Amino acid sequence: MKSMTGYGRGTATDTETLLQIEVEMTSLNRKNLDVQVSCPRDWNGLDQQCRQWLKDAVQRGRLNIQLRVKSTEGASSGLGWSPESMDQTLEQLRNYAESRAFDFRIDSQLLFSLAKTLKEDKCLPDWHALQQTIQSAFNQALTELNTMRTNEGKALARDFEQRVHTLSLLRKQIAENAENAVPDYQRTLLSRLKQLQLDLDVNDERVLKELALFADRCDISEELTRLDSHFEQFKLFVQSHGSIGRKMDFLCQEINRELNTIGSKVTAIENTRLVIEAKNELERIREQVQNIE
Repeated sequence: MKSMTGYGRGTATDTETLLQIEVEMTSLNRKNLDVQVSCPRDWNGLDQQCRQWLKDAVQRGRLNIQLRVKSTEGASSGLGWSPESMDQTLEQLRNYAESRAFDFRIDSQLLFSLAKTLKEDKCLPDWHALQQTIQSAFNQALTELNTMRTNEGKALARDFEQRVHTLSLLRKQIAENAENAVPDYQRTLLSRLKQLQLDLDVNDERVLKELALFADRCDISEELTRLDSHFEQFKLFVQSHGSIGRKMDFLCQEINRELNTIGSKVTAIENTRLVIEAKNELERIREQVQNIE
């Protein structure tokens, strides 16, 4: 089981061009898979290649991939501007300004903007020539990302197991209390009849009918059985692999449905309190399930 939250970084250097490829990946929870790839504008088609490299490694979540290129120390890659290109461009600008009778002054702001433009306009090698280096950095980042997502998934699994165990204990207490619901109601009913000075025997047909109707209304045996089944299924999901977040979310909805039904049937204040406590615990589980892939 994996979380949808993670971070990964990978670097690799091409020995021929001395270009360093850096890949950063961040993922957040999202209902479906949403991949955003940012890479140098000269490298058209690389974003699609990155999506293919992902394969089935990520099933859900918003995944941001940042791919940057740097020149290593001593590299003659031309990623940055050169004094020659700066001088040539300034001369062209000066000639143009003079031909139009414009005032041409060189300041730090102009130099900074020009250096940035020259750097951005500099062409990179075709990314296909660096594909092996790019993929190496990509796989490093993906491995680190999935390691973090898996570790967080393990922590969430332990939390889920503890909380489902708590729900099982609450379910057991509700079942034990429900066993006394009909006898308690019988004593209460007879006590009220006595207060009203209605001398009715416990075996009176009307009393028996009322007790039977009450027993039917407050019967929660089916709901308790389904809760047991849901809890066991949830435990299996926690131990399984692959994309299970949607299944766990659906199962939480079903557990909530059973708790609502039990809450509408129970009459004892203690059981009402236990149902509320169980729903609060379930809500904590549902919040964490939103982070599961």
